[in-house]
Amino acid sequence: MNGSSRLVVATHVLTVLAVVRDERLSSEKLAWSLNTNPVVVRRLLGSLRNADLVTSKRGPNGGFALARSPDDVTLYDVYEALEVESIFTFHPNDPNEACPVGENIQAVLTETLQPAEAALKDELKTITIADLSQQILEQASTPIESVESADLGD
Repeated sequence: MNGSSRLVVATHVLTVLAVVRDERLSSEKLAWSLNTNPVVVRRLLGSLRNADLVTSKRGPNGGFALARSPDDVTLYDVYEALEVESIFTFHPNDPNEACPVGENIQAVLTETLQPAEAALKDELKTITIADLSQQILEQASTPIESVESADLGD
């Protein structure tokens, strides 16, 4: 079973936008940073725009930008923007209630996992895109301008 990378990819996108704060970036340039297809980025950008985390502008000087200060965007905001119902999800088939484990496992796991999920959400609320951007800038060996001037083979 694979986990979802939506939170990580969306955080990457928002961090790029924070690092190049004065520029609007196309989905192609954001995809260049992720080393993925722009369609993947556009799908996430729609959710981020709906959550008022990014703005978009069409045209030659268009692209995407942060809708608010990176200090005001937490990883919890990103998590919520992606409409993740729960980190822990049950299998779509109901367990066999004729089995003592099947009869009780969902209730027991729900009770057990809810505090863990709450703790994770609380932690996500303490980390901002600005925090991540600062760490990136401190560690980057490649100039930030490389994102803005990325050669996309146009």
